Amino acid sequence: MSSRTLVAAFGNVLRGDDGFGIEVLRQLAAAPLPASVELMEVGTGGIRLAQELLGGYDRLIVVDAMNEQGEPGTLYVRLVEDIAVAREIDMHLAIPSRALMVARALGALPSEIYMVGCEPEEVDELVTGLSPVVARAVPAAVRAIVDLLHAAPTPAPGVSIARMDEILELLFWMEGEGFAGGSTTFKGIVRFLAQSEGEVYAALQKLLSRGDVMEVEGSEYRLTEVGRREASRRFAEEFAPMLAQGHGECSDPNCDCQTSPEGPAACRAFHPERNH
Repeated sequence: MSSRTLVAAFGNVLRGDDGFGIEVLRQLAAAPLPASVELMEVGTGGIRLAQELLGGYDRLIVVDAMNEQGEPGTLYVRLVEDIAVAREIDMHLAIPSRALMVARALGALPSEIYMVGCEPEEVDELVTGLSPVVARAVPAAVRAIVDLLHAAPTPAPGVSIARMDEILELLFWMEGEGFAGGSTTFKGIVRFLAQSEGEVYAALQKLLSRGDVMEVEGSEYRLTEVGRREASRRFAEEFAPMLAQGHGECSDPNCDCQTSPEGPAACRAFHPERNH
């Protein structure tokens, strides 16, 4: 049986950009979607979402305006990895996180949950219609959701970790070789890996939410400082037999390539100016 996905939109169309999720859902309804996908306008009554999830879903995509202190119109696509436990049930709850807390208390949480949101510009005034900057983010949100809907379900933990490691090692190698200044596009990542676009997309979202990878201007991806250290360790482990043959070390006895477990890989990552 194919997995079931619910796309749930929160928001109030009378509060300006708070209607972002509702508008995304409206445009999504006009797109060709898999038969296993259901759309739901939650509005401001979040308890309805918890009740709907009792029907049994494998994946949930919540769409809403998200105040993350970013620039208005900024689009967020995040994998939700932890839901707090609800201490009480409010029949009028409207915040997605509270609705998910109730769903968890009811044992109805899907195994895979995403948040797709947009930084609002105006949500306090009684006004219909989105601000121009938020309206421009709606088509991108629709595309992101369609990509998620066509992505393969989350694999077993070991497979998921292996896919993330592949991306880290690839970005580390690209950075070390000086390709495109250390950043690359989504298509550039897919071109080098034996993974489908959906698998790469899902792994990238996890790396972004974990803080190992960041998205830079122009929709390109690069390692963060934390990701670079993790990628260095993974890269060194992967190629340890070759690095242990005595090749690649520099002449500095205090260099990372002489003193750290990562060896030459770490040296190239943090001291590219040194001759190896």
